[in-house]
Amino acid sequence: MELWIGLLGLKAKPTAKGFRRFGKGKGAYVHVAAWAESYAQFEERVRRAADEIDCVLYDLDDVGLLVERLARPDCPDEFADMNETARKNKKDAVFGHFYIWEQDEAN
Repeated sequence: MELWIGLLGLKAKPTAKGFRRFGKGKGAYVHVAAWAESYAQFEERVRRAADEIDCVLYDLDDVGLLVERLARPDCPDEFADMNETARKNKKDAVFGHFYIWEQDEAN
């Protein structure tokens, strides 16, 4: 099993009541790290993680192994924190900072 990371595009579930995770925003992008055997398993894990926070995964981009991302000189500091957290919590998906967008038409 390896630690994967990807950029998720999320929107609130249409059935979610009292949803406030995005404030007045229409959705968000967020990096998520999770342990998986393959791309397909990673996608399934993050889809379930999104569902658990009353979100729908509508976009998954820039997926790869976290160890490879950490080796890049332009790697965000957030990834090191996510790596540390994920190594302590191998069953959970680890969410980074939510970048909220305001207009549905723009995304």
